[in-house]
Order: sequence, then C-alpha cells, then structure tokens
Amino acid sequence: MTNFLKTEYILKNTLDLLREAYKYEFCLVNMVEIEKRLEEKDLNLLSVLSDKEMEHFYSLKIKKNRIQWVSGRYAVKSALFKYKMSGSRLFDLTCIDILKGEDSAPYILQYPELCVSITHSFPYCIGIVSKNRIGVDIERVEEPEPSLIEYFYNKNEKEDLKCFEGVQFSQKTMTYWTRKEAASKVFKLGMKMDFKGLDTSKEKISFNNRSIRFKSAICQDFCVSIAFEDDMT
Repeated sequence: MTNFLKTEYILKNTLDLLREAYKYEFCLVNMVEIEKRLEEKDLNLLSVLSDKEMEHFYSLKIKKNRIQWVSGRYAVKSALFKYKMSGSRLFDLTCIDILKGEDSAPYILQYPELCVSITHSFPYCIGIVSKNRIGVDIERVEEPEPSLIEYFYNKNEKEDLKCFEGVQFSQKTMTYWTRKEAASKVFKLGMKMDFKGLDTSKEKISFNNRSIRFKSAICQDFCVSIAFEDDMT
C-alpha cells in the first residue's frame, strides 16, 4: 500500500468514526484519479453534473481549477446521494446544482436547508453534507511562516505552541489552522473571519455568541478538522 493510499484509508476511517455521532455524510475523492478520468474524457464522471455545472466546467480554462472544481462537485453529490439514500430516497444527480453563494460558500440549490462544506489539499478533496452547520478543512502538515502565526494566531494558541517543537510543532500549528478554516466555513465568512480572535486551542469554544466544537486528527502527513455548532440535534 502506497503512502497516499494509506493516508486515504486513515482519513476515511477518521471521518467515518465521526459521521454518525455528528450527523453528516461525506465523500473523500482522490484528485489524481479525477485528473486521470478527465484526461480520458470519462463520461461517467461528467454525467453527474447538471447543465448549469457543465456550462461552468467548460468556462474553466486552468487545469488545476477544473480538477478541484469537479472533485468538489463529485464529492458533495456522492455525499448527498448517501445522505438521501439513508432515508430510502433516490434521485437524479444531474438535477442537482452545487452553486456558490454571494458569501462564496457552496450550497445545494435544490436543498438550501442542507449545509455543504468542501476542502482540498492535493491529492485529496472532501465533501460533507449535513442538516447542521458544519465545516471541514484538510491541510498538509507543514511548518507555517512565523509571520502567519503572528498575524492569524490567538495569544493563547501562541502560548500553547511554545510547548512544542519539530514535527509536533508543525502538527499543532496545522491543527489550529484547519480549525480556524473549518470554523470560517460554519460562519460562512471565508477570509473575512477574525482568525486572530478565534481561540482554537480548546475543542469547545464560544464565538460570536455561538458555541463551536472541534474534532481534529493527524492522518499521516495531513491534518483534518471538523467544526460544528455544539447545539446539534
């Protein structure tokens, strides 16, 4: 088993362990495989896209953007299929539009009540669907630039990071960063989020009068975090 396949296996197991407890469905996509299928003009891959999505797909000129965009739609639609299948409901995926709102957050046009979250870190893409507000982020474990820590990290996080060095330092910094990114998706703020005002050194926090809980895991060379509102029912 290659390192990437082993990481993929660990990521799937990690997300699956949390799936039932936090009421979401997910799909993990390998973007290398998506790239290969696009190069082979695999009609089965594009067959899940709606007319609107196909139009947008052909408007994308940069190869990397095409791969990420298709991977995200494929992951979300696969997760949605599993989510609806659990209620014994089947439907045509070509009738489903995964669009981007004014806040840049993805949403399902036909199911606006559902929350959608997408994240990419080559070669992985994760799509999550839930009835609750939820956000996911995955990043490769690397030591960030000191300027990034200074600008985006909370004072409590910086103090906590003093206890770590080497690989553990990199893992901890990426845990905090993925939590911040996941939280920004819960609030649908993107880079407008006050990242420095968000203390992710604890698994449960209060921010903007809302209670947020985090679940994070180191999976080989990657870190994945999920943020969700704590009053999930």
